[in-house]
Amino acid sequence: MASLTTITPRNIMFKVEGPRGLWCGGDGPRTAFFDGMSLMFPEGERFFMDAVRDNAGAVTDPQLKAEIKSFTTQEAIHSREHLRYNRMVTERAGPAVTRLEEGVKNRIALVNRILGPKRRLAMTAALEHFTAILADALLKNPDLLEGADPEMTRLWLWHAVEENEHKAVAFDVYKQVAPGVLGYLLRVQTMLTVTMTFSFFLFVHVATILKADGQSNFRNWLRLLGLFWGRKGVITRTALPWLDYFRPNFHPWDHDNRQDLDLYRARLDQAA
Repeated sequence: MASLTTITPRNIMFKVEGPRGLWCGGDGPRTAFFDGMSLMFPEGERFFMDAVRDNAGAVTDPQLKAEIKSFTTQEAIHSREHLRYNRMVTERAGPAVTRLEEGVKNRIALVNRILGPKRRLAMTAALEHFTAILADALLKNPDLLEGADPEMTRLWLWHAVEENEHKAVAFDVYKQVAPGVLGYLLRVQTMLTVTMTFSFFLFVHVATILKADGQSNFRNWLRLLGLFWGRKGVITRTALPWLDYFRPNFHPWDHDNRQDLDLYRARLDQAA
């Protein structure tokens, strides 16, 4: 199944230089949540690009080949902008952030050493589904960024749009490389592993940033619990789309959110 929308790389440089304090409405938990994710992205997106390119030889469909090129261009720009963003976080939160980034780099280096191309692609497809459903939740619920610095809001909405534009590329390459029952079993086993590791290290990132910002207190931990597990929490909003990945005939474009994409990318393209 081909992508249902055009994958458009937007070479935007955001104004993220300099310290911003608690940029998400003065809210420590929300700021730490977004910053904690950002620390994963520069190295993570390089990993995604490499995993897709290492398996691209199995692709013969011209449209998917073109989508791979657009996917890698988008991810390269995301990596660049989140690297710049993370320097802003370092200015605010200090050397603890650098240690978190080193941890991400070391874990990815380990994965690259011990896993073959197909398993790295299975990881990429699972993580791309994670980022797509989180990005979709952000597009559908912009209150997550209520009161945020306008440039940071623009950056996160840009990233959310592009993650959903290319959400099926790694998955479609994986289907070429690992078809059938064995491919399905590897896909779901990898998603379970990725869910546990992604959730654990995101928690570590958020907790470390909260402490570095002087925001690690009982009240903020309760608010963080609500941010994840509340009635409109991030996990609450994404649980069913996450579970959908386990259907044997699942495809990322079963979640057709082109209407939301059209709304936000029209604004981005006008600004760009």
